[in-house]
Amino acid sequence: MNFIKKVIGYGLFIPFIIFYSYMLGPLLKAILLPGGILMLWIILGPKEGYLALTKAFATKGKAKKCDRSGC
Repeated sequence: MNFIKKVIGYGLFIPFIIFYSYMLGPLLKAILLPGGILMLWIILGPKEGYLALTKAFATKGKAKKCDRSGC
């Protein structure tokens, strides 16, 4: 009986994980990320929302510009 429960459990669990990882996960990312950005812009306004978004993705340090003579 315990073996049958394990077989049924794995038979339900593994397809669900595959479905979530490869189909539902990317679909949710495609819906929730733009929706979150839209909510940010609705709450803060377009100008402040844009500034918050650019601040969130800005790099911390400035990269050195290298030329042919070296860095």
